[in-house]
Amino acid sequence: MAILRVKAGPHKGKVFEIRDENLVMGRDVTDGVQILDQGVSRRHAEIFRIGEMFFIRDLDSRNGTFVNEKTISEELLRVGDQVRVGNTIMVFEDKQAHLRDSSRILSEEAMPVGSVQEAISPSATIHLATTLMDSSRPASIPEKTAESRHLRLLLVTATIIAEERDLSRLLSRTAEVLGQHLGADHVYVLWAKEEVEDAFEILGRYDKPGLEAGAGCVSRGIVRDCTRHGRAVLTSDAAADSQFNNMATVVMRQLRSVICIPITLLGKTRGVLYIYSGNSEAFSAEDLELSTAVGIQLGTTIGFLKVVRNSDKFFRNSIRALVSGIEMRNPATKGRSERVASFCISIAKELGLDTHGVRNAWLAGMLHDIGSIPLTDKDRDQTLTLDPKKNHFARELLKSMPGLEEILPAVEGQNERWDGTGSPEGKKGDEVPVLARILGIALELDRNLYHGAQGSEEMTIKDALLKIREMTDRAFDRNTVNALLRAYRNGRLFDQEEEFFEAPLS
Repeated sequence: MAILRVKAGPHKGKVFEIRDENLVMGRDVTDGVQILDQGVSRRHAEIFRIGEMFFIRDLDSRNGTFVNEKTISEELLRVGDQVRVGNTIMVFEDKQAHLRDSSRILSEEAMPVGSVQEAISPSATIHLATTLMDSSRPASIPEKTAESRHLRLLLVTATIIAEERDLSRLLSRTAEVLGQHLGADHVYVLWAKEEVEDAFEILGRYDKPGLEAGAGCVSRGIVRDCTRHGRAVLTSDAAADSQFNNMATVVMRQLRSVICIPITLLGKTRGVLYIYSGNSEAFSAEDLELSTAVGIQLGTTIGFLKVVRNSDKFFRNSIRALVSGIEMRNPATKGRSERVASFCISIAKELGLDTHGVRNAWLAGMLHDIGSIPLTDKDRDQTLTLDPKKNHFARELLKSMPGLEEILPAVEGQNERWDGTGSPEGKKGDEVPVLARILGIALELDRNLYHGAQGSEEMTIKDALLKIREMTDRAFDRNTVNALLRAYRNGRLFDQEEEFFEAPLS
């Protein structure tokens, strides 16, 4: 859901939801965004929606409407844009993306009490006030039953690791089953950033239903102790624990039960499994051991995926070298494959394709013109037979490259259209493969932005997107068009690199 969050002005912090109807801003507005500012006109500006796109329009205001400090008459918005009317500054955001924003986490430093806090010695013992049994588990349950439940959790975790191909979903699903098993409020899989000391980002998370995202429940001090000394931490009441009760987040948020498990990769602690409950003494020593076992599983899995990623990086560089050879034959196409592949990644992710699907979308974009390699100048001049010849050569080349045959339907069908007016086979509707639909839209966008369409001049991104939207249900299907528009709105259309995992493993 799109929102406007007031960053500065009389209503700082207030959030306005943008629904299907127009959202009007002004001094005398009663059912929109009322801004009591003499520099604001009675009806100053409005935000309106066209499909997945959101526009802001100035309503002939006296002092103008600004987007990112540039005066506008009408502008297409994307996430992060700052709108200024009068002295009020608002930020255009996506509500779900805002909840996923990892920059809201880990914002506290140790808070000294009376003097500078001394570093925790690696040899110091953490005294834990824990119970033998979680309060949610009746004491009458036989130990054998509890052990069976723990083994079942480990089995479920192993199954998720075995079947899930997307790292982000793998970690989030693991966090969810562990959080539900322990009765936790929040579970985070945090990964250290190489370039910033003591900075982490979220690779996977679980928030108990009915609770707000618990960003403030993460203590940098507890995470730091876990990562620097490579040891698991269990505290049944952080606010009362002498090791942690002088840390800012612990004091301000009155943190309670916390488990923090190091995730080790090749002998080095690179992340943590952080589990939190707002109830004191919610976790037991058994929960600590169980969480440690899950942390070991995650470390092993991430280590394996790192090897896979390095191998995949070599493969991508090989593809890039091949594309350079293709573009040498026609210098006018230099850079097109990289751009188209980037658009394909953005659209594929918005459509919810898994890691393998996103990877194939990138490959289709990079190799969409592979069939042109054997073409002669005479072949290129014969427009009626050009597409069939290119597809024939693409088929022969891709079949000789193990692993690339999956993208052949996309390369062959890149000029097919939703209403059957495309070429070379005139496929219609669902007959057009999903990857071919993605590639077709990406190519159309690139033509409009960088080359012009059918001899016309190059378009602005706003006009290019509106043109593609007008082709919905004719040349392109509605779902793929909407995915393209969302990718632009969320600021991801031009920012995608060929990263198929949703999380860094550097």
